[in-house]
Amino acid sequence: MSLELITALYFIVLFAILFMGLPVAFGLGGTAVLFALIFEPRALLAIPSAFFSTPWNYILVTVPLFLFMGSLIRYSGIAEAAYDAVYKLIGHIPGGLAMGTVQVCTVFAAVTGITPPATITMGQIAYPSMMKYGYNRSMAIGAIGAGGALGALIPPSVPFIFYGLLAKVSIGSLFLAGVLPGLMLAAFYTIYIGVRCRLQPHMGPPIPQGTTFTAREKVQAVVKIWPFVVLIVMVLGVIWGGVATPTEAAAFGAAGAFVINLIYGRLTWPVLRDSLVTTLTLSGMGLWILIGASVYLNIFNTLGCQDLLTELVLSMPGGATGILVMMMLIILVLGMFMDDWAIIMLCTPLFIPIIDQLGVDKVWFGALFVVNIQIAYLSPPFGFVLFWLKGVLPRDVSMGDIYRSIGPFVCLQLLGLTLVFLFPEIAVWLPNAFK
Repeated sequence: MSLELITALYFIVLFAILFMGLPVAFGLGGTAVLFALIFEPRALLAIPSAFFSTPWNYILVTVPLFLFMGSLIRYSGIAEAAYDAVYKLIGHIPGGLAMGTVQVCTVFAAVTGITPPATITMGQIAYPSMMKYGYNRSMAIGAIGAGGALGALIPPSVPFIFYGLLAKVSIGSLFLAGVLPGLMLAAFYTIYIGVRCRLQPHMGPPIPQGTTFTAREKVQAVVKIWPFVVLIVMVLGVIWGGVATPTEAAAFGAAGAFVINLIYGRLTWPVLRDSLVTTLTLSGMGLWILIGASVYLNIFNTLGCQDLLTELVLSMPGGATGILVMMMLIILVLGMFMDDWAIIMLCTPLFIPIIDQLGVDKVWFGALFVVNIQIAYLSPPFGFVLFWLKGVLPRDVSMGDIYRSIGPFVCLQLLGLTLVFLFPEIAVWLPNAFK
């Protein structure tokens, strides 16, 4: 059998297994073992190495620490305090609550590194509030979904950690590369909501005019979230300032979140237990996918498929720009059917040898990758944020309602991806400045 046919079948079998609904780690590892048994039994020797070497990479310690920090912050009251602040500060303007929801999600993203906490929490807090004041359902759902997806991009982003591990790129530089694209998208969402609600007041009416707050009440509402802002600045600041490694900063952040919950009286045994279980579940899922991807790609390389793939891609017309566009399209399509961690662990080792051959900045490519991953969270039919929303919103909200609500925000995400592609400085200016 020709190498070209083996390579094609290698991908076809994997996607067939995944579309059957089997776990991603099983699909990756099972496909690799099957092809090794048929074509190169000696390649099975790569399996023990994947099991014993992958979990011991020191940078992986960062993942459960940031996950634990994010899980604790979810119960700390930050969402309630931040939403109360935006309610009092900008609730009186058209679309103010929806714009505030995006801003709260942006803050939440900066202390969690993943998308579920902001999506779930704001779905429980912001949606009933916006419905109470007569917001259009699509505007309310879209703001929560788009804001929640920012957790994949704004540091400390767990997707950046996995990409940096596989691409052998500085995690600190990647975190910096995600700041401006993340804030840019948050600004796009806020501007869109504000403009549309001005033009169509029924989409997001202001809170009743009789509801007023004094300057003192507004200041007190903002002051309540200062511990979390300090935590964000300190955790990311020690990384960017070269004071601590991302792993050390993650440990500091987890300890800080623990202390904040303790001070605010939120650290109960159920909270601690749920945070630990969530951390263990997500970390275990990520580790198994990483092991499966390692086995899959080791055997892929042993069979000679990676060299063939690299030569094939490099020979395509369009040069570096055409190849990068093709890669972005592949990630977009995969995002409709696979979770973000699986896409990163599958595509990064396949793409990085090609990126190296092209001489493309891997920090910039990482920013493009994760901006694209963020789009995947809102992409039907299987965008994960869409299903988290369905799980927390009232039963009368259908998946059709959710799909219709996220259309304008996906367009804004695509605009953001295009801008980062056309103007790399959006992503690389901060990393270069800190160097």
